[in-house]
Amino acid sequence: MQVCCPICHDSSKTTLEESRLNLYRCASCLHTFTVIPREEQEVYDSDYFLKTHKNWFDNPNYRLFDSIYARLLKLLGNERFRLLDVGCGKGDFLKYIAAKSSITELFGIDLTYNRHLRIRFIQGDFLQERIETEFDAICSFVVIEHVDNPTLFVQKLNACLRPGGVLLIVTNNSNSLLYRIARLLNKVGIHIAHDRLYSAHHLQHYTSQSLRKLMEMNGFRLLSQETHNCPMKAVDVPESNPLIERTYKLIVWAIFLLSVPFGCGQFQTVVCKRDDL
Repeated sequence: MQVCCPICHDSSKTTLEESRLNLYRCASCLHTFTVIPREEQEVYDSDYFLKTHKNWFDNPNYRLFDSIYARLLKLLGNERFRLLDVGCGKGDFLKYIAAKSSITELFGIDLTYNRHLRIRFIQGDFLQERIETEFDAICSFVVIEHVDNPTLFVQKLNACLRPGGVLLIVTNNSNSLLYRIARLLNKVGIHIAHDRLYSAHHLQHYTSQSLRKLMEMNGFRLLSQETHNCPMKAVDVPESNPLIERTYKLIVWAIFLLSVPFGCGQFQTVVCKRDDL
């Protein structure tokens, strides 16, 4: 069966990488992706935030928030701008900015319900909702890897931005040291790390090349791209006995530490401008 790459839309260079996971790889743009029916994809209900990925949502990356907010201020010139967070989760990034600025207009959209006096939350599917407001900046944290049609997603992000508006995307980095080690272990028959990273929890696994290509093919000019890790407290640990959990965290901590000097952190952030030339 010929499968079309969701990034470059080339089917001639797409091959089945791992049959156990329906995992495909595109040799053209180096993107890896999972093909599963929509009804089998992950459900984003309240349990997703409160139980399934409790560590992640209980430990926001405030250091990343701070650097992103500083970058937005620099690019937009001042703190009077209109910002949308797509897939805002519990709204932690928006709440962080609300505590720093009283004049930034803050909007968030997610499937889960949120409420805050300073933030206008929309409960719904970003791809289905009709959004008529035009934004100076849009951010999206670890959302685009869950989307089965990233091209459509990025095109709608573009449509919601004003001319010259700023887009900031945070997602996984399948060039990271963690991913590389997991792939190596998988080749010698140790599947645990590989299968956790490539589970259907994430449908897309972006390299720096495939993420850049996605942005540039859909009307954006890349300003910067860098890798980083998340706080150790935010790492999802498979439930087991305390010894195994501590060992797991120690291994992840060591990989994170080694990844920094080589610029191959588990996550990547791209900053783009809408290209209206």
